Amino acid sequence: MKEGKEMKGYQTEQKKLLLTYLSSHADRAFTLEELGAVMTECGVGKSTVYRLVARLAEEGAVRRYAREQGRGYTYQYHEAQACHSHLHLRCTACGRVIHLSEEISRHFAQILHTENNFYLDDSRTLLFGRCEACYLAGRE
Repeated sequence: MKEGKEMKGYQTEQKKLLLTYLSSHADRAFTLEELGAVMTECGVGKSTVYRLVARLAEEGAVRRYAREQGRGYTYQYHEAQACHSHLHLRCTACGRVIHLSEEISRHFAQILHTENNFYLDDSRTLLFGRCEACYLAGRE
């Protein structure tokens, strides 16, 4: 029984490390490979990272986005109150995620509805492009 408790505490520490890293980089989305590489340096195994990210996505602490090219997903720290009803923009060059204001998101959703009879789920929408810094620097 004691071994089980130790193991559970160990997993909790790993989860805390991962959440701390993700929350301190909340404006960025990561692939599992990127998270695995970073967390390996902190002593957390890649398979544990993969398992924890899946669990955090189920719990709503992490959002999962389809990658703009190829297979797979990216994952980003998610504060439920902060991301509930607005659109997100993702820079394809640097990976930064920008949160649009609720006002702009509502306006965009209204245009889609008026012009296309389409009801947007703004809590699950991610638009791809380049941020101003990457655009001006010519980064693809």
